Amino acid sequence: MTLPHTAPPQSPLIFFNTPPLSAVATSECKRFRCPAGWYRSRSDSTSLQDNELWLVWAGRGTMQTKHLTLDLHPGVCIWMRPGHIYDARQNESDALGITYLHFSLQDGAQRHYPEFYELWNLDYLDSITHRIVDLMTQPEVSPAMWQAANALLSGLLQDLVTNFQRRDAPERQAPVPRHQKHLMQQIARYIHDTADSTLTVQDLARKAGYSLAHFSSLFKKHTGQTVEAMIIRARIDKAQQLLRWSDCSISEIADQTGYRDVYFFSRQFKAKTGQTPSQYRAASGENE
Repeated sequence: MTLPHTAPPQSPLIFFNTPPLSAVATSECKRFRCPAGWYRSRSDSTSLQDNELWLVWAGRGTMQTKHLTLDLHPGVCIWMRPGHIYDARQNESDALGITYLHFSLQDGAQRHYPEFYELWNLDYLDSITHRIVDLMTQPEVSPAMWQAANALLSGLLQDLVTNFQRRDAPERQAPVPRHQKHLMQQIARYIHDTADSTLTVQDLARKAGYSLAHFSSLFKKHTGQTVEAMIIRARIDKAQQLLRWSDCSISEIADQTGYRDVYFFSRQFKAKTGQTPSQYRAASGENE
């Protein structure tokens, strides 16, 4: 059966009047944790011959450009251009984790794409860039692998310039509420999905790519709860399920809901439900 031809809908995004990006990756692609004493010098910037994409997936540092001092933390993405300045240093107490990809644009055009981006879904871009590195660093890169890497890279760049918040945008244009709300909802789901782990607010702030104070403020704004309250609620909810439907002991349930102290678990459970874990289990059995 032949499908009727329909014109694709016009994209409302910021680069809908430009042709799709088509990138060609080179073998200079790597994912690594920076060693002690690492820095990016001025000579590294001035010797850049092609485009270089950075994704920061761990650690802390700073980057100095001609017009901007940028805080480097998980979730920052930088599209570097030949002739520009990108001096960088890491915080020696929290080494940077970076994925870098070298590439050229197939049509040769260097349009005015933003250089700096703030990501709300680090795992998404980390997985794509990691896969590109895997494809481009095989002992023998077949034509099919090279084409797959280029397709992933082209799609990644297109996604960056159309969907992600610019880091160098004026303060009055940022943050983007829709993006922040989406990220906070993802974090909330993550909290409930991992109620068996020893989550901390610091871990979640790092995962989101925000400072601790800013993350805590955004989370409460978009969910109506503090991060700590949601973590506790997720743990108690899971504990109630286990008490009602499993034969696990109280200490086992405490361990499975992220508590390392069964007595603290029992006190917190009673504070939130009005019953001890044993009382809740007994009452649940009577009600069935």
